[in-house]
Amino acid sequence: MGSAPPSSTTSPYTFGRARASPRQARLRRSQRYWTAFYNVLTVGELVYFLVGLYMVQWQVADLADNPLLGPGNVGVINLGGTDTQRIVDKYQYWRLITTLFYNAGAIHLTANLGMTWTFGHFLVRQFSPFIVVFIWFAAGLAGVIFSANIGSENRTAGASAPAFALAGAATMMLVVRWRKFTWHLASAVVVCFIVGVNTFIGATPFVDNSGNTAAFVFGGVLCLGFMLIRRRQADGKGRECLVYGNAAAAVLVVIVAIIGGLVGLWLDTPIGGCCNVWVCTPSSWWDCEASRIWPTDCTYTSYLNGTAVLTCPRGQSIVIGFVNGTAAVDQVEQWCSSYCDATGLTGSGGGSGGVSGGAGGGGGGTSGGVLRLR
Repeated sequence: MGSAPPSSTTSPYTFGRARASPRQARLRRSQRYWTAFYNVLTVGELVYFLVGLYMVQWQVADLADNPLLGPGNVGVINLGGTDTQRIVDKYQYWRLITTLFYNAGAIHLTANLGMTWTFGHFLVRQFSPFIVVFIWFAAGLAGVIFSANIGSENRTAGASAPAFALAGAATMMLVVRWRKFTWHLASAVVVCFIVGVNTFIGATPFVDNSGNTAAFVFGGVLCLGFMLIRRRQADGKGRECLVYGNAAAAVLVVIVAIIGGLVGLWLDTPIGGCCNVWVCTPSSWWDCEASRIWPTDCTYTSYLNGTAVLTCPRGQSIVIGFVNGTAAVDQVEQWCSSYCDATGLTGSGGGSGGVSGGAGGGGGGTSGGVLRLR
């Protein structure tokens, strides 16, 4: 009898390094892709924020107006923040995209990037990085559109919506597949702490917790759908069809939310005033009125004794001197722009309107009208 043939087993080591399994190789590749996306996002949002500060001459708003160390109303308008009035009246739907990358302040920027990295890095261990980016964008966009419909009386920066979308997806993953993970209490504490801190930030002016909440829910729904798609243990074709049907329904919910929100904006049916506490929670530390979109009606009244009074959009009355008769429309527009802008009480934009005669009576008659600025 001959001797046994030599073993054909190959060494698991090549050039002194362990050969990675296919799953480990895929995981490393996914992490590289996610890191590249995150780096581009970080640089982009940082440059975007610095450009915003440059456009307002590096002026940071008072802490009472913006406690997140960022510009005020002018910065949010100029840098493409969410402004429902401009989206509806001027068809500036591009704001729904730009606001996804705009942060209300340095604290907002740091918190959003931290949450995006933490939950995104966790999700790419379970999904393809392209799926994670899709959740980031789709659920974030749905949250911003929800915010534009619900928080229509405030100007906001929507960069926290995509971050909350990833937080919702990670939470859904931890809840549904809790058996797969360990350290459940520690995971719950970490998730609650991160989401809690960012929810507190969302209660300040220029950040909308209604959009953050919606993005959190939509992110969880999308994550559930993709988890169902990944199930390969379906018993029989009927069971497999049911799984894919449920997954498609979960994705369809987010798509319908986006389309429904866009239709609501197009038909000019945003809901304003019902959820202001949800959008910005009143506090002695900040002033929620700082992010308010004020009415654009500027009222001019001239009394029979020649006194002219201009009422700005926020309701303040300014005596502008003595005027003989009724002023022309362009004159009223000039007054409204000069006097109200000087006190920071009105928005920007040209306008159209009319000045009509009024009735007199009592101690003195008046004549005047309302000029609506657009």
